[in-house]
Amino acid sequence: MKKILCAVMAFSLLTMCCSGCSTDVTSDASAEHQVITLSDGTLVNDTFNTEVMTTIDGTSFLLHTAKDWFTQSELGFGITHTPALKTGFENGDVSGIVNSPYALSLFFIPKSAAQEVLERGKIQNEVMWDTNLEEQVFYFAGICRLPQNDANGEAAYTDFTQTYTHIEKIAEAFDCVYYLGYNEPSPQLQLSTEEQQILDAILAEREEFCNKIFLFPASQVPQTHFQGTFERLDTQDMTGEAYQTSVFADYDLTMVDVWATWDNPCIAQMPELAKLDATLPENVNLISICIDGNENQVLAQEIMDYCNTSYPVLLPSDSLEEDILQHITSVPTTFFVDCNGKIVGEPLVGLAGKSEEIVSVMLEEIQMRLSLIGK
Repeated sequence: MKKILCAVMAFSLLTMCCSGCSTDVTSDASAEHQVITLSDGTLVNDTFNTEVMTTIDGTSFLLHTAKDWFTQSELGFGITHTPALKTGFENGDVSGIVNSPYALSLFFIPKSAAQEVLERGKIQNEVMWDTNLEEQVFYFAGICRLPQNDANGEAAYTDFTQTYTHIEKIAEAFDCVYYLGYNEPSPQLQLSTEEQQILDAILAEREEFCNKIFLFPASQVPQTHFQGTFERLDTQDMTGEAYQTSVFADYDLTMVDVWATWDNPCIAQMPELAKLDATLPENVNLISICIDGNENQVLAQEIMDYCNTSYPVLLPSDSLEEDILQHITSVPTTFFVDCNGKIVGEPLVGLAGKSEEIVSVMLEEIQMRLSLIGK
């Protein structure tokens, strides 16, 4: 399943990736954390530890204090953000695609391409991120895990090798081979001076990026480690209507899309979410939260109008900031919530690939979450 992820920092990738890539381990959880040294000296983690992880160069950090990282337990690897990469995420210049459970690709988005998305939305009353626009982004780095005797993994690896001109083996562990992929920038890439400086800094930190990857055995079932909750929701939407946790009571499952007005991948998926909203099962609902809606309510409404969406847009409140937004690591992020306001499974970071894939992939995800609660 491919998902576009975009770091936010304004609150999340973001609620802020405000700390460094790692921090010294001081938690008792480190006592349960075991590191394996491979024959070539590479360090890997013996399991996915929700408290502490160690990168391949031996740097250990606490996941709950270091915000600038991304992983999913089913991937079998994670990344920590170098300073330049974090800047790219914060500025909205960098996003990525997760091909779960095998690969992660990071790409640079020129603002000219992002602006074209918005201009098309104004003209066509919809926002489209089509193949032509995708060709304008620059895939600068990615990681792929290839398990032994896995046909789907082979297909993901083939796709990975078609994305990157340079493929290097990171390690062999847990009956898998881990690869780093990267490209050199094309002369056709149209960037401003500021964008070029950001990209140059990211490329200069490629070795550091690779050293700060962390590896572990991939789980068959994604583990939930998100610490937030919707069980005391108390806010209002953009029309002033109050919303409490009772909004979940009439549905077995509610999909909650968290987005920002300044994040182009968030906006690019909204026309597809509008289509999804029209095809949801009767026992499933869709609402959204705009993290900067209090400051940019007029713009948020314009975006919703452009994208032809009609589902509610909730505004940040004290309870939402404390219970949800401060724990988010990227936008867009999607939650699935049961009738009592409890989060079902791990939040999804990003959207389900290209526009034509989003509705079908999300419907499959909804069915999986319903099965987790016996519905």
